[in-house]
Amino acid sequence: MMALESQLRSVAGVNSSAVDLVTSEIRRAVLTGALPAGEQFSIRDLAAQLGVSHIPIREALRRLESQGLIVLRQARSASVAPLSSDDIAAIYRLRYRIELPLAGASAGRHTPAEADRLGELLEQIRDVDPEIAWQSHHDFHEALVHPAANAWDYRMLDTLWHAAERYTHLVFEPMQVTEKERRRRYETHRLLLDLTLADGADAADAMADALREHLAANEARILDSIRAIENP
Repeated sequence: MMALESQLRSVAGVNSSAVDLVTSEIRRAVLTGALPAGEQFSIRDLAAQLGVSHIPIREALRRLESQGLIVLRQARSASVAPLSSDDIAAIYRLRYRIELPLAGASAGRHTPAEADRLGELLEQIRDVDPEIAWQSHHDFHEALVHPAANAWDYRMLDTLWHAAERYTHLVFEPMQVTEKERRRRYETHRLLLDLTLADGADAADAMADALREHLAANEARILDSIRAIENP
């Protein structure tokens, strides 16, 4: 079992749902690599470190297990799910099937308020604070499909986005993003914004094609990194 003192921050006393807070903090630690793949930890240690009882810890771990981030082991321990090229290929295969049609169907259908929100998120994607940048990236992709997505779409996509984000952090080290990389991300997502706000008969296909190219580029870079780990 690993020591958790430097990996997790206490959530005691914060005014929000204990389960939501615990889920968010453990997810943050997994996505950033503070809790690395394969590491085991006990529910008792998590409860002590986060300053809550065992009950929200167990519920949070069940949520994270459903997202593919955590593996529950018996009743008192868990581990961070391993990384694999098969997993990332499956994650992106499902994103192509679900996210691309929704993005295409959403093109030209955003309200003025939704368009303004997308513009705000685009600016935040290149923020120097990595937590702001990563959350804005997640929210941007969520907002892209909003006109066409329903609750079930979001349930599926949210799981896929969080699973993919873990791998993306492995390749694009969140604490060492250069200005050049921030600019590249901004330009990539600015193109998506321009296309989703465009009108015309070809808007849907153009939007879906651009998003596919964006996802495929990320998938290729992630797979290269994972295969290097699997075959050192």
